[in-house]
Amino acid sequence: MDGLVNHDYLNLTYGDGENAISEPVDDINEKILLKKQSVKRIFGYPISIPFIIANEFCERFSYYGMRTVLMLYLTEKLLLNKDVATDWYHEFVALCYATPLLGALIADVFLGKFLTIMLLSMVYCTGNAVMAFTAIGKWEAFQANATLHTDLTDDSTYWEYTPHLWGPLVGLHLIALGTGGIKPCVSSFGGDQFLKTESARLQRYFSMFYFSINAGSMVATLLTPEIRTSACMGERTCYPIAFGVPAIFMVVAVGAFVVASKWYVVVPPLGNPIIDVSKVSWAMAFGKESPERLYGVKKVAETKQLFRVLMTFIPFPFFWALFEQQGSRWVVQARRMNGNIGGFDLKPDQMQVFNPVLILCLIPVFEVVVYPTMKKIGLPTSATFRMILGMVIVASSFVICGFIELAMEKRVEAYNTAHQADLLVPYTLDNFPNKEQLHILLTIPQIFVITCGEILCSITGLEFAYAYAPPSMKSVCQSFFLLTNAFGNIIVIIFTKVSDRDVYLYFMWAAIELCAAGLMFFICRRVVGALDAYKNQDAQPVKMSDLETVPAKNERKPSQPFEE
Repeated sequence: MDGLVNHDYLNLTYGDGENAISEPVDDINEKILLKKQSVKRIFGYPISIPFIIANEFCERFSYYGMRTVLMLYLTEKLLLNKDVATDWYHEFVALCYATPLLGALIADVFLGKFLTIMLLSMVYCTGNAVMAFTAIGKWEAFQANATLHTDLTDDSTYWEYTPHLWGPLVGLHLIALGTGGIKPCVSSFGGDQFLKTESARLQRYFSMFYFSINAGSMVATLLTPEIRTSACMGERTCYPIAFGVPAIFMVVAVGAFVVASKWYVVVPPLGNPIIDVSKVSWAMAFGKESPERLYGVKKVAETKQLFRVLMTFIPFPFFWALFEQQGSRWVVQARRMNGNIGGFDLKPDQMQVFNPVLILCLIPVFEVVVYPTMKKIGLPTSATFRMILGMVIVASSFVICGFIELAMEKRVEAYNTAHQADLLVPYTLDNFPNKEQLHILLTIPQIFVITCGEILCSITGLEFAYAYAPPSMKSVCQSFFLLTNAFGNIIVIIFTKVSDRDVYLYFMWAAIELCAAGLMFFICRRVVGALDAYKNQDAQPVKMSDLETVPAKNERKPSQPFEE
């Protein structure tokens, strides 16, 4: 999930002396306040906001445009087998969601958001340029002449043909550092431009910001596969331009951000809550003195509440492990299918466009139709129930995917049996003619189902974390929520090697996700009572004993984690 919000506008200090912990603050500097009041405005919004929105649109186009064609680039041009390509793809995505912690640390402790965005955007542009320039090559000529050049040396024409494997190795890591590093900074930097009294405009800004993310993703997912399949530079495909266009969009993103520099309200680094949490956690686990004495009862209580929220994140890596395979194994499946629609060839990587389109369409449907209907028929609509239900639905999408894969295998077997006399070598699933295979549109049901699961699980997970996290630690929760995506991609790398047959993997993933849903149910039963106990204190003094267990008279029944 992109576009996370930082609402840490508290002015609090806990503890005494050198052990004091200061919370992030906003509007503490008179110059910042005057700047916010005096800045030019368009339709009531700070003049810099359209440039920040444009920056996000272009950056998301750049990221998703490159990522959309990445799996096919690795398998079709760099000639990696699908398992190795899957590892590369998910390592890249994992880094994209692990580096936000680093970006937040750089911004909050050292450089501030503005300089962090500028610096890491330059790294981002460099990575895009590396991907585009190293994609230039003559692979078809190399493959055709490879048997004629058995004695190739470094000085031979070999290097005119060979795929540049070092390109994605360098480029993808630079892009991951860039996109992940600026992820926690851009949305909150836009929030810094508003006054505290502009809560309605701030909410609309984040809605526009979220829309720009999905719009950039949707346009990129449609456009870059078309560029990829165009002929250029002596090749039937055009990966250099397919990577080059996202690179250009990232340059435009930086330009849009720089143009508005003179209008920005730049809040200086105020310290990172993660560092504060680490101090308190260390004192709680290993300190000789009471952590309450060092940092205050309230701060310790907040840290304990944070850990309870983080416990509910434990099953989320398994959700992301399935969700992120839309860009890897699902593309491999779609590549084997018939994409012809009345003379138009629907590309396998273009199928990813249905997710952002469905997200934009289904979010209001869930709010206006699905959730009210669930209430009307007596189903709970609490955040915990929605997250568990979302995981079950995501599991069912892989069941659908598995049955489609099974049907594709049977079609290959039936064809081989029917044409046994004409075939010297039987077809496999990988080299079976696409026109004889199932149609690519049959994957839409699984995409629809996993998108419904995303709305129920991912969006609700953010809502749950924000609602229950202590006010001073909401950005910490958001950073850790992003980190669950990184762990999910690592899980894919580990479990993909279990079987060489994709259909087994799809059913395996469904079973794993169902187990994750069961784990979420167990965790919610254990912690939701204490979470509510803290949340309902309404800033009253905290007794540590009250936070460890829920009083017996208020004790929840096992079913109550799912109540409204």
